[in-house]
Amino acid sequence: MKKSSAYQSGFAALRRRAEEKLQSVQQKLPEYSASQVEIHRIIHELDVHQIELEIQQEELLQYREELEKGLQRYTEHYDYSPHSYLSLSPNGTIVDVNLMAAKLLGRDRTMLKGIRFGSLLSDTDIPVFNELIDRVFTHNGHHSCDVMLLSDDASETPMSSSDDGFICSIKNRCVHIDAVLSGGGEECRVVISEKRMQKKNKSASDDFSHTLLDKVIHSRIRFAALSYLFVVNQAFFVEIRNRIKATDGNLSIHMRMLEAARYISCDKEFQSRKPQTIYRITPQGRDAFIRYSKIVSALIAEHQAYY
Repeated sequence: MKKSSAYQSGFAALRRRAEEKLQSVQQKLPEYSASQVEIHRIIHELDVHQIELEIQQEELLQYREELEKGLQRYTEHYDYSPHSYLSLSPNGTIVDVNLMAAKLLGRDRTMLKGIRFGSLLSDTDIPVFNELIDRVFTHNGHHSCDVMLLSDDASETPMSSSDDGFICSIKNRCVHIDAVLSGGGEECRVVISEKRMQKKNKSASDDFSHTLLDKVIHSRIRFAALSYLFVVNQAFFVEIRNRIKATDGNLSIHMRMLEAARYISCDKEFQSRKPQTIYRITPQGRDAFIRYSKIVSALIAEHQAYY
């Protein structure tokens, strides 16, 4: 395999450097005589040490291969996700963007990286977006806003397809932005969704049915807990309790309901030698939360359009 050859070449170069360093050290050592027993002992120690290094080398190669596979899986999931994802720097520059976001923004992905996201917005919404970025990098938690994508008259004429397979065009559209600070604190993660404009000549409740709402999520505490896990992915029980202002007993009941619906998973871990309960949102829970959010957002949009 090409990867194995590269690894072997790297270790061969490392061995040459080690031999050169050993020769330079041996030239400085004084000559000495040792007994036969001592020589055998030294040879035995060297053989054991060599085997230890070989085992470590195999483990490192396996670990590196697993890391590369994990990186490839992450890249594929990010690029081909059905949701629009962006990574922004503190000044609003686009660091990374997936294919769905490029399609939503109507731009070639290679052209989006390195430009300021504010340049894609209408002039009146740039201050709104800048305020969002400031809040994300100065306050922990989830932040959001609604902005209008910059209209482009030239985009009314169809353009050639980009390398990603999308037509580079953009129309006057309103989008919703959800943003949260990354774990390292150097970037913010952004999810963009297009807001559907509703006709005002229709009642806001005509097409809405309460049966569409997920009864598991449709509770203040369960909604708050799941929305927090949606942003942070995992959190300790105490962290969730403090964040959503709930009591231990009340929160425990609601977390068990979310766990029974397989929207979250629960594990026990030790932190500072103390057992802690940690919750993680599952893929099923993440999809359910997105569906619930879309239904509620659609209802709110209908009410706004109607009134």
